[in-house]
Amino acid sequence: MRIVVALGGNALLKKGATAKEQLSSARTALGNLASVLDSHEVALTHGNGPQVGSLLLQQHATRKVPEMPLDVLDAMTQGEIGYFIQSSMRRKSAVLLTRALVSESDPAFKNPTKPIGPFYKEKKPGMRMDSGRGYRLVVPSPEPLEILEKDAILSLMRSGFVVICGGGGGIPVSKTGKGVEAVIDKDRFSSLLASSVRADLLIFITSVDEVYSDFGKESQKAIRKMHADERMRFAEGSMGPKVESAIRFLEKGGKKAIICSIDNVRAALKGKAGTTITNRR
Repeated sequence: MRIVVALGGNALLKKGATAKEQLSSARTALGNLASVLDSHEVALTHGNGPQVGSLLLQQHATRKVPEMPLDVLDAMTQGEIGYFIQSSMRRKSAVLLTRALVSESDPAFKNPTKPIGPFYKEKKPGMRMDSGRGYRLVVPSPEPLEILEKDAILSLMRSGFVVICGGGGGIPVSKTGKGVEAVIDKDRFSSLLASSVRADLLIFITSVDEVYSDFGKESQKAIRKMHADERMRFAEGSMGPKVESAIRFLEKGGKKAIICSIDNVRAALKGKAGTTITNRR
């Protein structure tokens, strides 16, 4: 079976952790995925929010080191997190710097909405309040149109490598190959990757055990099974991107998508936990 696993940044590594702590977290996460990694063709994507936040803090702490643009920070964190994941894996693997083509005329560039980096008590240029927790820098989040390394990813998967790729949603580039100041949604990237390599299964690993309706309310209810034609609405920034990305994958020929936590992924693969989304009832 061909599988794409999307590891959420906070589900894998925590902000502010030492190298030793991050390696330990990666080993725990990868241990829960052993049955998937050891038996199938796998591409593994990952978030990078905590790590990019740490790099931004480092840049803002001194003027002695030149600040790097977002596309370079994406590349740096792809290498950093990829190394931790690769060091935690028994099976042969490859870490691949991955670029995603975006359109410079994407409407997202006129309406930056993606919060990144640390929280601040006072508002600075380019910042917005984020969920009442403080002000954060917001940047454009354009739609990924094509994964430039998709052929290399597929070739490595077929050769028996677990491919660690698409960190942070990929490095956004224009059609000329120039890096773009933006952040791609990692769930949309993972959905596009799964469709591009014709995966059978797409797994989103997040910080909650399953999808809920009315999340955070007294009426909240766990949803164990969904179908692509059930257009349920979820808050943007929570389960919305994952549910929509799962449905996109199914509409393009995918067979099944799962949303679960790293702790219950084994049970979710057996249909005993998490949320499973399929095309048919």
